[in-house]
Amino acid sequence: MKFPYTDIPPSNEDSQWEGWNKEDLAKTLPLFAEIGLLTRQPVDGKEGLYHYDLTDLGREYQYEDIDRRDVEPIYDNSFCYGPIKVIKVTDVSEKTYERGLSGYNETQVSVDIDYQVVNTPEWIINNQDKLKALYGSSSVRLPDVTYPQSLLYIKGKDGKLYEKSWFYRVIKPSGKLLTDKE
Repeated sequence: MKFPYTDIPPSNEDSQWEGWNKEDLAKTLPLFAEIGLLTRQPVDGKEGLYHYDLTDLGREYQYEDIDRRDVEPIYDNSFCYGPIKVIKVTDVSEKTYERGLSGYNETQVSVDIDYQVVNTPEWIINNQDKLKALYGSSSVRLPDVTYPQSLLYIKGKDGKLYEKSWFYRVIKPSGKLLTDKE
């Protein structure tokens, strides 16, 4: 979906994916409006339908990815918060497979880390129970709590590491490295 967005009522003609997406949006958009990331206005003459747009807070935390490979662009919107700080690398292992995720003779590098989220905003802390109820307990990362994570990289023929982001492509890792001084 793209903002601004107006609810689209369910239809018998919806694909299974469209039906699931509309069900998800009916749960998530009102919560994001309640939290203050979106505005929510009723659509005149259309009971139960609403028009949503980003607030200033929503724009600050919005992550939008636009996939333009299809005839119509696909908009993937998320609200992201707080960079992570790696506290400790707990394990690094490397294994080469004759036939791997992305090709032949692929070397996979698994890195296990412990991390913390830096600068968790108040809207997350104040709404953690609501967010966890909708997205599960692992959806909220609180300040000063250390979390484990395993990262999988593919070692390219150039010797550099790449992230497996989709089943059909690998990309260079992104993000900014923060030090204790930052």
